[in-house]
Amino acid sequence: MLDPQISERINASFGRQKLMQFYGAHIEQIDHGSIAIAVPPTDFLLRTSGIFHGGVIAALADTAGGYAATTLYPEDVSFLTIEFKVNFLRQAKGEMLIAKATVIKGGATITVAQTDLFIRNNDQEAQVATSLITLIKASK
Repeated sequence: MLDPQISERINASFGRQKLMQFYGAHIEQIDHGSIAIAVPPTDFLLRTSGIFHGGVIAALADTAGGYAATTLYPEDVSFLTIEFKVNFLRQAKGEMLIAKATVIKGGATITVAQTDLFIRNNDQEAQVATSLITLIKASK
């Protein structure tokens, strides 16, 4: 179970994320070592064909990976991405785009997270992408 102070700190930080505000993103779940963030489809996030733009998917994956890493620390920390890989598996067209990030390996300096992204339609989820993110703890 996640310390409520960590959850409050993450929610406050997320509320200051201008890009996530622009996307209309919200946190669906926070736990120790994991987080889920959802984004509704809006015209400016979609390609002309109605699917989520790959850049939106990548930004959401990266953001979720960073916040998953922050769940491991009781103190106020931030992370910088030092390596990022994403595989797009199918088109992302639906009612909600969800990023589910999990820390694979937490460390004193370097942390590795995996973010799997899903599209939700009629309460059914289908995976649309997966990413692997290497992060370094940044000094405040």
